[in-house]
Amino acid sequence: MNSSLAEIAEARREKEDGTACEMVRKRILMKTLILYYSQSGSTGKIARAIHKGLSRSTEQCDIFAIKEAKPHDLDRYDLIGLGSPVWCGAETPNVRRFVESLAHQQGKHIFAFNTHGVMPEQYFPAVVRRLKARGFTVIGMRDWFGDVRFQFAPSPYFTHGHPDEIDLREAETFGVEMEETSRRISDGETQLIPPVPPYVLTEQLLVLAEFYRAGRNPHGYMKYDEKKCLYPKCRLCMDHCLMEYIDLSVEPRRFGSKGKECDMWLGCTFCEMICPSGAISCDWEGFMKEFGGKIHAAIEGNPLQNAAEACIGSGRLRMLIPREEVRFDRPYLMVHHKRPRFKIEKE
Repeated sequence: MNSSLAEIAEARREKEDGTACEMVRKRILMKTLILYYSQSGSTGKIARAIHKGLSRSTEQCDIFAIKEAKPHDLDRYDLIGLGSPVWCGAETPNVRRFVESLAHQQGKHIFAFNTHGVMPEQYFPAVVRRLKARGFTVIGMRDWFGDVRFQFAPSPYFTHGHPDEIDLREAETFGVEMEETSRRISDGETQLIPPVPPYVLTEQLLVLAEFYRAGRNPHGYMKYDEKKCLYPKCRLCMDHCLMEYIDLSVEPRRFGSKGKECDMWLGCTFCEMICPSGAISCDWEGFMKEFGGKIHAAIEGNPLQNAAEACIGSGRLRMLIPREEVRFDRPYLMVHHKRPRFKIEKE
């Protein structure tokens, strides 16, 4: 029988040292929940830092990955924090599905946060509207840079090393601020509710439009070889597919948008990155000849580089590596050619 988040959280609290009871009595009687999805680890680091800040000032603060949560779990909390990497301009598909599965929230307070590379501008305009449509009162939002790892991105990337200790301290402070903001809004200071962010015209919209028009996954055409697969010993692709396309426990095994292959314009290629055996693969050279030229012909210049230079020039991005180390002629798949290309850190 599956336990609810409330039961799991209660079990965790029962294991804590009883000396914390006096501290709890001094805290404001507010129950908070951080929900997040983290693919490579950056969003998880930020989520835990926010949780640390909230835990200092609220009666109860729980934190769970989005896959552990059920819609009704939100009912017993006063304040929700929702985090995701930026994916195609907005939240990841699994986070969006969770939000859209919720009943109307009757004004419950929520704040949104994300981690991203150099193109975050469309996230909050889309996500805040989606949360408001579910009846949330969105009391705050904040984003942080995170390291970017996909096959055709330069390695190292412009945001290499983020989030760092400075970012994590900022996230912890943000958690404290969100508790205070929620309390003050509840006390009548509704002017603290931020306006809905406007949509902005950026190069990312052109890139996304070309991806959509092509009808193909711009990051690669994934194929699955059952003979090389280590399932059930390895479940990495199943556990980390943000599209929820993979189920190797059924017969025949289901992989990707086409059953044995994956090629969907909103899809990703993270499964190929983390597969330890090469069971998930792509003919990268052939894919780029077939697909890459069409996209590049429709887009002038290098939108990623343009966006990065704007972030650096404005002072928004603190580069933690020398600028000359970021080279587009050294994509991730060339630098990290051994399997797995990326190992997920344990939280």
